[in-house]
Amino acid sequence: MKVENISYRINSRILFNNISFDTSNSGLTLITGKNGSGKSTLLKVLLGIVQPYSGSLISEEKVSYVPDSSDNYFIGLSPNLLFGFLQKQFFIETNLFEERLRELREQFYLNEKLMTQTIQSLSLGEKKKVMLIAAFLLDSDLYVMDEPLSGLDQISVENLLQLMEQKINLGKRFIIVSHERQEILPTVDQIISL
Repeated sequence: MKVENISYRINSRILFNNISFDTSNSGLTLITGKNGSGKSTLLKVLLGIVQPYSGSLISEEKVSYVPDSSDNYFIGLSPNLLFGFLQKQFFIETNLFEERLRELREQFYLNEKLMTQTIQSLSLGEKKKVMLIAAFLLDSDLYVMDEPLSGLDQISVENLLQLMEQKINLGKRFIIVSHERQEILPTVDQIISL
């Protein structure tokens, strides 16, 4: 993804101005800033969910998105239904899908009981695990994640960071918003401060 001079404003308030970066040579891009600085909005601009005030971005990659909260996404679905939907929507071969899902459920400790509950009824950490598994099931080129470590237990944080490192070694890229700089910093290639 190549981002050139992206700016965004709400009425007369400028959230960010002339942001430029390129992920082609970066395994992990970290976006930081104070609360309300526009980090999550920048991710939504990068995903095409909202339009920038000015600037351009070029992306031809398969992208997976992990929102900060899943409350507005997939209300009423169970993880089983969500994952099954993704398999059908993205034409993932059944054996490959089942193997990926088994591995990811083991890494994030998502047990069978949780697979049948509604996502809405899960704890923050469990919701985050569901969203991470959904993203990694798609085996995308670029992963865009808003606060992926929030709500996770320490073992899941370690497993996520290890999985990210494995994906980066395979040529995958990440754009992450996180306040957990110390956890992520050792693997960061570039930092965008808002």
